[in-house]
Amino acid sequence: MNAFVDRLPGPGWPYYLVVGLGIFLIQFSVLWGERVSPPFDFLFAQAFLSGMIVFFPALHRYLDRQAEGALETLRPGLEADEGTIGALRYRLVTLPATPTLLACLLAGITIILINEGLGTPSSFNEVIDFPVSRVTIYGMYVLTWWVWGGFVFHTIHQLRTINLIYTKHTRVDLFRLGPLYAFSRVTMLTAVCLTVPTYAWLAVIGGLLDPIAMGITVPVAVLAVVVFVWPLAGIHRLLSDEKGRLLDEVSLRLKATIADLHQRVDSGELKGMTDLNMAIASLEMEHAALNRIPTWPWQPETVRLLITALALPLGLWLIQIILQRALAP
Repeated sequence: MNAFVDRLPGPGWPYYLVVGLGIFLIQFSVLWGERVSPPFDFLFAQAFLSGMIVFFPALHRYLDRQAEGALETLRPGLEADEGTIGALRYRLVTLPATPTLLACLLAGITIILINEGLGTPSSFNEVIDFPVSRVTIYGMYVLTWWVWGGFVFHTIHQLRTINLIYTKHTRVDLFRLGPLYAFSRVTMLTAVCLTVPTYAWLAVIGGLLDPIAMGITVPVAVLAVVVFVWPLAGIHRLLSDEKGRLLDEVSLRLKATIADLHQRVDSGELKGMTDLNMAIASLEMEHAALNRIPTWPWQPETVRLLITALALPLGLWLIQIILQRALAP
């Protein structure tokens, strides 16, 4: 689908919107054809699922564009020839067909087995007596999980590639960190977008502010943090090692300079002490400057955006509790 959208003129989002609307209209037409009269919340839930079927491919395409831009930003810091950079770009935005298909199949089969063991969601009771509607609605439900499985594999594949680029093909330079921040925006966006389906679904069913729903958001938030941090951990380790190496070099020079100072004081040779003191002060300033250099490759505003997105449901929940207590008789 994404390859087809790429060949169309203009931005991609209108095409995804049309496809999502078309999927919902198919479901609605089937329900109307069998004279099914489900409640509004059922139709709203089906509209949500229709949106998710196109949301994940659209998100896949969006993150690929962000990743391509990040690779271009990182290019000055890469230790790779043009052929290698091209191969990395291809791997970054292209999924291997067989593993992707297997991931989609696994997600679809898993949800079918779960429903067989635990029963289908209660919302399907609305169409249990209407065979065509039941098959259509259930098919759309499984299709949602199918595309979710593909997106999960896309996330793992792309984040592993980012980690590979950082750890195997990036020149570590503590005094040129700007290009190294490039992929932190991609991992942040991926982390935030992974929370969107959960938060949106809880909002659709009216459970976003329910304490039980808040319990559901906790593991989702933890997963989002892992998604943000894990691809950057490798380059963080390399930056930490480089920082430690430079600090050791400064410390050794400082030790030698102080030893020279002691020798001159003990021997009474005080000529040139001003230069020696300036050297010690310069080495101390260098040591302090190195200590201030961060080794996590992200900007503070990137972390703030992630925290804001993850804390939003908790903030809404706390506001509700405060209002309930304030307005209680």
